[in-house]
Amino acid sequence: MLIFKRSLFIGLAALCLLPAINAPIALIMGLIFGSIIGNVGFSQVPKITKWLLQIAVVVLGFCIAVDKALSAGSEGFMLTALSVFSVLGLGLFLTKRFHLDKKMSFLISSGTAICGGSAIASMAPVINASTREISSALAVVFLLNALAVFIFPSLGAFLHMTQHQFGLWCAIAIHDTSSVVGAASVYGKEALELATTAKLVRVLWIIPLMLGVAVFTKDKKQFKFPWFVLFFILAMGFSAAFPLPKVLTLSMFTFSKSLMSLVLFLMGASLTLKEFKVVGYKPLVYGIALWVFVGVASAALILVFY
Repeated sequence: MLIFKRSLFIGLAALCLLPAINAPIALIMGLIFGSIIGNVGFSQVPKITKWLLQIAVVVLGFCIAVDKALSAGSEGFMLTALSVFSVLGLGLFLTKRFHLDKKMSFLISSGTAICGGSAIASMAPVINASTREISSALAVVFLLNALAVFIFPSLGAFLHMTQHQFGLWCAIAIHDTSSVVGAASVYGKEALELATTAKLVRVLWIIPLMLGVAVFTKDKKQFKFPWFVLFFILAMGFSAAFPLPKVLTLSMFTFSKSLMSLVLFLMGASLTLKEFKVVGYKPLVYGIALWVFVGVASAALILVFY
């Protein structure tokens, strides 16, 4: 039986690499597999998922023009800074107001403010969070990430957002890079390029946050620099210095999107109903409140000023 489960898992994962399987479909496949089949015993899947996500982002760097990247970085910087401080501030207020677990709520607010599961994984050892606190925070963020891939493109169309506006909105209001890219890829190529670049600017905020918490807790040994962001920048620089043939960049762009679909399948397959039952309703309500706040506030600012 286990052999059948693993074979089905590998087969569906391979299927996600086909261009016909876009990000939302891959995520649905993963969620259905995780709910019905459950864990297949591949302990290396989380690590593989992380590496595939980083490879997909770096490959995408070869397909993005430097001038667009600089524009996206400078344009989204102030909006990103505002959203990060606002979410962390609101998270602190709600934690005290509703008497939530401080470490768990901080992990959720960090994931919402900056980069989802990556922020949670980075901050957890710095604040010495327990396994239960980490898994609960990840479950909340992963659920909202899954919803974002489906909800955001429809909302963007309803609000008549341009690809430029939608890409910026995804980068600010969606947690993980995988879901940012997944949602933006549905909307269009310009939205995807802008969302990826602006999102990686947002990812960099994990550095000052980790340093600040490390200084406060007097533990700097746990800090890990997100090296894939540097490789993404180097990839853009290489493509600017040595322009690649258009047919090659289009192939790399398609490959990056396929890898991202595979990542979303793997993430969806890792979610089980058991995890959400353990979390309870308070952390979920807390995460939804932060997510709705940053989503609504950033959409309003983008529609007015961008």
